[in-house]
Amino acid sequence: MNSSSPARILVADDDQSIRQLLGTIIRREGFEVDTVADGVEAIEKLAERDYAVILVDLMMPRRDGFEVIEYLKSHHPRTKPVVLVISAYADQRFKQVDPNVVAGVIRKPFEIAELGGMIRLCVKGLDEARSAQLYYSSDRAIREFAQRFGDMPDRTDT
Repeated sequence: MNSSSPARILVADDDQSIRQLLGTIIRREGFEVDTVADGVEAIEKLAERDYAVILVDLMMPRRDGFEVIEYLKSHHPRTKPVVLVISAYADQRFKQVDPNVVAGVIRKPFEIAELGGMIRLCVKGLDEARSAQLYYSSDRAIREFAQRFGDMPDRTDT
């Protein structure tokens, strides 16, 4: 990815309304986005180009999110993307996902306002004020993600 072109993000989710919503959020953040409805289409896109961030639903038809993650493990892109799993389930199988591939999980329903910030954090990093906003989110998964990828120190005095 060169500095003159915006980062490209892949969204793989079988729910059309979620694909449209995520696409709108991502474009609003200034990034390019490709959306696909299942794991087969996701793997086809991954074979064509590199992505800065990949948002993948675990439960999709034809090939599921677990298979997309396995594809990423065996087909290394030129630049390692940040992979975030989108899930409505507290699926025990999620624990089987390789943490070297998957950076975190976004639980459905997600906070629309915070999702844009998370994606920007994945691509560019954020200023301290935005990092703090995510760090103190009411959603534990978002707080953990911000702690892992942001520049905020681990604060235990809150």
